[in-house]
Amino acid sequence: MTSSSTTSINDVGTNSGFAVQTAVTVGSSAGSSNVTTVAAVIVHLSAEIYYNFSASATAAISTGNDLKLAAGLHTLVVPKSGTILQYLNYQRVGGSDVTMRLVLQ
Repeated sequence: MTSSSTTSINDVGTNSGFAVQTAVTVGSSAGSSNVTTVAAVIVHLSAEIYYNFSASATAAISTGNDLKLAAGLHTLVVPKSGTILQYLNYQRVGGSDVTMRLVLQ
């Protein structure tokens, strides 16, 4: 006897998580997302952004020093340091807002 069932992508693997977030509009002011409890962030961008990781809930970007992500699909490993909170900070590079889609893993 065989049986079939439907498995959600959220149910695949032991302790796996795949949490799709609400799309974010990245503007001229820095924003942040709490990524403390995840190992990786899958990001899709409509245009280029600056980004960094920080232990502070106050979003801050240094356009002269922080890394850039080009438009497209990226996977970022969230740096871990003990029990410190971790935030992904972001800000647009150009003059137009950027749509950012996040999946927390």
